[in-house]
Amino acid sequence: MSLSPQIVAADPRLTVFVTANAGSGKTTTLVNRVARLLLDQVDPGAILCVTYTKAAAAEMQARLFDQLGGWAVLDDAALSRELARLDDGDPQTLDHAALSRARKLFARALETPGGLKIQTLHAFCEKLLRRFPLEAGVSPRFTVLEDQAATALSHAAREDLARAAVADPDGPVGQAYSHFAVELDWQRFQALLSMIEARRADLLDYIDRAEAGAAPDPYALTGAEAGRSPEDLERDFVAWIDPAEWNRMAEAMATGSTNDRKIADAMSVAAPPYAGFAALAGVFCTQAGEPRKSMGTKSAPQGAVGWLLDLQTKFLAAREALRKAKVVDDTIKVLTLARAHAAFYEAAKAQRGALDFPDLVARAAALLTRSGAAAWVLYKLDGGVDHVLIDEAQDTAPDQWAIVRALTGEFYSGQTSGRTVFAVGDEKQSIYSFQGARPERLRQERADFLALAEGAGEPFAGPELNTSYRSTEEVLAFVDAVFADPDRTRALTGPQGDIARHIPARIGQHGAVDLWPLFLDEPAPETDAWDDPVDQESAGSARKRLARDLAREIHRQVESGLAVFDSRTRDLRPAGYGDYIVLVRRRDATFEEIIRALKTEGVPVAGADRLKLSSHIVFDDLISLARFALFPDDDLSLAEVLRSPLCDVDEDGLYTLAGRENRKGGQLWRDLRDRAHERPEWTRARDALQAAIAARGGDPFAFFSQALNRVDDLGLSGRARILVRLGREAEEAIDETLNQVLAAENRGAIDLESCLAQLEAADVEVKRELEGARGEVRVMTVHGAKGLEAPIVILPDTTMKAKAQGPSLMPAVVPDGEGEAWLMAPGSAKDDCPTSADARAARQARTDDETCACSMWP
Repeated sequence: MSLSPQIVAADPRLTVFVTANAGSGKTTTLVNRVARLLLDQVDPGAILCVTYTKAAAAEMQARLFDQLGGWAVLDDAALSRELARLDDGDPQTLDHAALSRARKLFARALETPGGLKIQTLHAFCEKLLRRFPLEAGVSPRFTVLEDQAATALSHAAREDLARAAVADPDGPVGQAYSHFAVELDWQRFQALLSMIEARRADLLDYIDRAEAGAAPDPYALTGAEAGRSPEDLERDFVAWIDPAEWNRMAEAMATGSTNDRKIADAMSVAAPPYAGFAALAGVFCTQAGEPRKSMGTKSAPQGAVGWLLDLQTKFLAAREALRKAKVVDDTIKVLTLARAHAAFYEAAKAQRGALDFPDLVARAAALLTRSGAAAWVLYKLDGGVDHVLIDEAQDTAPDQWAIVRALTGEFYSGQTSGRTVFAVGDEKQSIYSFQGARPERLRQERADFLALAEGAGEPFAGPELNTSYRSTEEVLAFVDAVFADPDRTRALTGPQGDIARHIPARIGQHGAVDLWPLFLDEPAPETDAWDDPVDQESAGSARKRLARDLAREIHRQVESGLAVFDSRTRDLRPAGYGDYIVLVRRRDATFEEIIRALKTEGVPVAGADRLKLSSHIVFDDLISLARFALFPDDDLSLAEVLRSPLCDVDEDGLYTLAGRENRKGGQLWRDLRDRAHERPEWTRARDALQAAIAARGGDPFAFFSQALNRVDDLGLSGRARILVRLGREAEEAIDETLNQVLAAENRGAIDLESCLAQLEAADVEVKRELEGARGEVRVMTVHGAKGLEAPIVILPDTTMKAKAQGPSLMPAVVPDGEGEAWLMAPGSAKDDCPTSADARAARQARTDDETCACSMWP
């Protein structure tokens, strides 16, 4: 009888690369392998288990301790059955000594110095650097920047970059900064800076390799002529044209047909040398920018037509050269900004003796692979780690694989060592570009470790965990049918891969897949009133109808007692709101509309899984209150506060209060005080605002606490008013705002005005933990929900073709072996050169593949 794939994968004597479908028991297999290593009397300190989130590491450790703790209290017969289940052995063969060792494992694990090494990769790298700080070139007392602290430093580097550009406007940084500040609108310019921050390490690496000749520079990428700027090309081409000849040909074309005269008119407008290069496109190209198929009719003088055709060919060649030159110029400028920004950021980190998360991985990889002390460090580590286990291996980035390869290099040195590597992953479940991950590396690393193990005579296994314990036969069959298409398979696993069919374990427990008809937008109605918003969706828009019907259906199913399978009791029970999870591709307008519709329908909803504080309405309301308290004549801030839950003045009340002709700044606050007696809500608003003004002289935390805790004549505090209108999820926005206030005070902002300035500059994103049903519908992105499960999963936006988002800084398509390269593509695809067009197409293909992958949720 053959052993199950789970038992083979957990065999502590084998090097194993496991391919696992979703819901196939990956974590259970990994925990069982650790348990079997401990049963084989492996030192707990010699086991390194690496995963990618603190939550996953904590879950893994908790499950292992639960298992070991359970063994410690079982009687002999029950413990024998549990141990035999791990390797499909015979319980009768286990002697008293084996049972005694199993019962002691819990205490051994707890007493291991430093605890079991079940940790995130970043935690392992941090410990490694603290052990060898001098060899790694870091301060022995370095601190680790959490995400928010790193973001604050990075944004401070933006300010330093702007100051450097102002200080030397004619220098490379000043010219690059002013170029993009003019070419891009504010939002896209900030998005470009964000992209530079997010890809800092990749861009610096490309700059270094390009300068060393190890990667193609922007000129080599595009084929542009070195040393020729876009301005040079435009000026030289226009200067090359003989104005007198141009005018003669224009006059000749004017004698032809109507279409010929149109070309003559265009030539008059674009006459060199005054009109410039761009104006020539009106002569030689259509309005869409395509070359004219004909430069004249039979009625036109053929000498003029031939002259124009020849000049058109030269113009199109010059335009192509110009496009290449512009891509090169923009790329060089953006790389200049990236290098300068990185220098400011690194200086700020060095001043604080800090490393961010990417630094931990990069420094650890360099320490183990490229530093002069690498051999010494590996020698000191040798014997310290005998078994490496990698969870979610499909999300492992190249630098992270380099660390694994360095740690395990001596495992396969030719002498049987009993030291093993275990990796479990699945390309289908990869989070695209997660921490620089490349899913295809899992297949490559599997082949490399297979060769190493076979060369050293070490046993290797590659079992597939295809049996799903999570979903029903119908759901799994539907997923297999959807991804039977070769294009969808390629999107998930690449051209060389395939998708194993899902084998259901829950035989006879039926489920269902409901497909709804598409919601299509109706023609927008004409807007007549001058104050009608021009960007507001109508109540009948497809997005709103989808969200409304979805909310009503969830409400109907719960109220009607729809049955769901309970994984704990293994029986059916009535569905609750916590059994629903709604998964979207992005946190966009559809995401927000679904949450809004659920609230409107009275369905408990957990709110957004990620909270961007600076864009949350609670944060905006509290900021507006602080602005008003500091500057009572600020009518806009006052109007915002009046409409907020803190004052709860409706729109009609605000218009009545503010609707006075020839209004001057500062009158709104005076009018509110003078007319507060006319309406109860105005009275309450005046009292709340006067209390805010009175509190502005204290410390900032006291100011905001007063606003939130003050109770009005209706018995409601400011916090209660916010929660009544916005729901429970607003609690986290309130609490995080107060946390940011305290953080600002700790940074020296002890007065309200300084604190307000720091709050307005903050860019805080809070990850809300939505794991586990809490009696609320969870609305999340597919990536954010990785590892979670629910009886009922809803995918509302799987039919729309996703568009590549963000600024046009993108990886270039280069031949194998030349390494990664970057370029700045034009804002519009019609201005692409061949290289930027290929890069744009590749980026869109990656987006399409990710859309396809996001639809797979068995």
